[in-house]
Amino acid sequence: MSERLTNILGYLTLFAILGAIWVLFGEDPSKEQGARNEPTFSNVDQQINDVEEINILSEKGQVSLARTNDGWVVKSRDAYQADDEKVRAFLRGIAKSERREPKTSNQSRFDVLGLGTKAKTISLKAAGGATVLEFAMGKRKANATSGRSLTYIYQDTDTRSWLVSELAEAQVDSAWWLDHSLFRFDDARVSDVTVNGVWLTRKFGDQDFKLQGVKANEQALPNWQLHSPARAIADFTFTDAKKLGNPLAEPFAKAVLNTYDGMVVTVDIYQMDEGRWAKISAAYDDTLRLDQEGLKAAAEVQAEIASIMAATREWVFKLSEIDAGTLSSVRADFVSNKQ
Repeated sequence: MSERLTNILGYLTLFAILGAIWVLFGEDPSKEQGARNEPTFSNVDQQINDVEEINILSEKGQVSLARTNDGWVVKSRDAYQADDEKVRAFLRGIAKSERREPKTSNQSRFDVLGLGTKAKTISLKAAGGATVLEFAMGKRKANATSGRSLTYIYQDTDTRSWLVSELAEAQVDSAWWLDHSLFRFDDARVSDVTVNGVWLTRKFGDQDFKLQGVKANEQALPNWQLHSPARAIADFTFTDAKKLGNPLAEPFAKAVLNTYDGMVVTVDIYQMDEGRWAKISAAYDDTLRLDQEGLKAAAEVQAEIASIMAATREWVFKLSEIDAGTLSSVRADFVSNKQ
């Protein structure tokens, strides 16, 4: 075969490959569709404030969110309060989203983009169940120029998939959508903590806790470790929440925190559902209150307690492995033998 013929065949092969790529990923002039930089979802910006329910469905599960008079709740978590900022960011992103690049119309290749069977089906509904918008949401792709992520989507009104801007993350995990800001207070208020019978205490104005009852052959661990239970309760965090069903059995572990201004926070820990869950209660004890300047007024502490109880009364909260370990500690976890 001559060199000239070889070159011709090479060019023809290249053109065929480029043509296939164009058909697969490029513009399709034979069909109506949106264009780059146009809104991804036509007129949705005018309806986004009417959305009363968000449903996210994938092969991994389902999440359902609903708007109430007190904000958004996670219906698939017994109507626990949702993180309103996550919900607002998601809806805001849908309203502001723009088309960036047209992608394949070949649905047999959708799974490559996280669409098809791997997609998250997003459904927005207004009052009465009327559908405002429905689309398939696929993989996210980092944009090196802007530092923001772009997302592959497909909707039945389009002729192909698209790479679009602005869409916020939306996990198919009910726990991810929860409002995790349960309660938090300055741990400088903490006077003592008892963890499964181990008593850690300090005088007013001191930073360091002292382990009570240290034996002659023992040495208490460094203060950052003795301080951990107070921090875990004062800055309480959780990974999941569920409503109390059947009465709880005896707790697996118990931690009680007292403050200089009279607040008592009790954390009962239960082993269930392959994890450790906490039941929180709070009370006021005037006998614990010190006669010191700078403490919160009794009425203010009691209002704080009422707020904690209102948020926790009907719920149990799943602890992270670190916090579960800290609040389930026994005496041996706070001492070492002297050498």
